Amino acid sequence: MDSNFYQQITNGNAGLKSRNANIKRVLDTPDLLADLVAIAVDLSNQNQHKAIWIVEMLAEQNAAILQPYAQKLLETIPQFKHESAIRGSSRIVLFMSKFEPIFLTEAQQQTCIETALDWLINDQIKVAPKANALYTLAHYMNKQTWLKDELREIIGKDFAQQSAAYKAAAKLVLKKL
Repeated sequence: MDSNFYQQITNGNAGLKSRNANIKRVLDTPDLLADLVAIAVDLSNQNQHKAIWIVEMLAEQNAAILQPYAQKLLETIPQFKHESAIRGSSRIVLFMSKFEPIFLTEAQQQTCIETALDWLINDQIKVAPKANALYTLAHYMNKQTWLKDELREIIGKDFAQQSAAYKAAAKLVLKKL
């Protein structure tokens, strides 16, 4: 692992300037992506969430860059406990799911669906990951038609108790149903 890069992540923060500097470094030195993902999937690393922030932004720009690491990310993401890591990973799952051309295997797509469903039904998960989960599932519902009924049921069950942000996302998804 590149110790200077690790230190840059450790010293980083959620600000765009910090995250963009890390993204630029990864894009300028592609070998650092393996180090970044290694930090992002290390559940015992106290800077894991900071690495996730960077992976999230890379996924937003070009999710295909994560193809070699998709399996490891998807295996680890459901185990995240840090709220910031969960929020960022929900966006990673969304961006990987929606990327065209599709690079996720059928099994990886199924993992995305299962993870998104778990986020939706978990009362401990905050609104942003739930909204991203809704968008992820909406993406898959034409291919997996059973998701339409599942989404209707989940959204209908606790819609009244949810935040305005969740309701807005749910309404967009319901329109697609």
